[in-house]
Amino acid sequence: MSFSEILSNLSKIAEQAYEKAKQWKAEHGGKVVGLCGMHYPEELVHASGALPIILQEIDEPVTTGHAYYYPFFCGFSRSIIDQAAKGYLDFLDGFISGDYCIQVVGAGEALVVVLRKASNMFFRFPVGNQPWTQADIKEGLQELKRDLEKFVGHEITDESIRESIRVYNRNRSLMREIYRIRASNPEALSAKDLVTIVKTSMIMPKEEHNAILQELLKDLPSRETRADQEGLRVFVSGSLCGAPKVDILTMLEQTGAVVVDDDLFHGYRYINTDIDIDGNTDPLKAIASFYIAKNAKVPCPTRVDPTTSWQQYLVNAAKEHGAGAIIILMAKYCEPHMFFYPDIKETLEEAGIPHLLIEVEHEVVSLESLRTRIEAFVEIAEIEALKKGKAEASR
Repeated sequence: MSFSEILSNLSKIAEQAYEKAKQWKAEHGGKVVGLCGMHYPEELVHASGALPIILQEIDEPVTTGHAYYYPFFCGFSRSIIDQAAKGYLDFLDGFISGDYCIQVVGAGEALVVVLRKASNMFFRFPVGNQPWTQADIKEGLQELKRDLEKFVGHEITDESIRESIRVYNRNRSLMREIYRIRASNPEALSAKDLVTIVKTSMIMPKEEHNAILQELLKDLPSRETRADQEGLRVFVSGSLCGAPKVDILTMLEQTGAVVVDDDLFHGYRYINTDIDIDGNTDPLKAIASFYIAKNAKVPCPTRVDPTTSWQQYLVNAAKEHGAGAIIILMAKYCEPHMFFYPDIKETLEEAGIPHLLIEVEHEVVSLESLRTRIEAFVEIAEIEALKKGKAEASR
């Protein structure tokens, strides 16, 4: 299969977010478990023999779901509730919610009401980073493990968890390799392609996705590129639970800007760290350590971690990748992101890094007015970068 055919197939899978899971269920007779956004131990579900998938926001307007959920909560959580209310999630045998965000907590409570035939499980996820946090996370994992064992009807062994961790580590490492190659050749893959690659990892068996990535990597390093890769280099940040609207990313690249990296959940945030495991490691302790380590690498506003700074991370990332500007995609009503944004804005201004905040709503995005904003921002940022370059050259 050619490089373009692989990408085309992945795009089709991404567009029909749950079809792969339904196909797997029909072929294997196994159970499918839906996860509500970030911070869930997929490896533990996988080790149980069930298929974990991360529930996805879809473009369809929220209608039926209004009867179960607040209209002033984020579009991701409202979309999930609406899908459940319309019967789109009836194929799920179980779902896991958590407590890292008040809106996800509410979504989990609503799913209990709507998905009456699915088993309801909960991951108690401590959001701090204190000396006792690792042990507290492990305790939450033990509670979830007991619930999963009851759900599937058999014990989940340590070795099965270790093997699942190896599969998931392999998946993350393959996608990081794609990111690494694209960093030196941004035209090899579009920003939309990257989102598609990561999104499909969330909604299909990891073993199958690993095989696809291995095929993709055979041709990716040799992809042709122009010698004059000019244009404003941009770092994209945000979209913490739902996938970014790819029309916005495409529009950004159509202005001539080059997306050099991101910290999107459907992006580098999802793949940044592996779980440190070997044959003797306590797998639950390793997973607990993973949650602390990945936040240290790409800070998350849903965690209360005094040792990390999302705003400083963005400054450092922009410098590391030579980005002349940052595009921030904030889901409307996303409280964790909203609370952090004033500090982000102040820090970026102090560092002299231009940024554009784009607040994205689930139902309505005026693409033409947004196009005007993006084009103006890119043009101004390019002019400022040119002035800065001339000033530095004259010193």
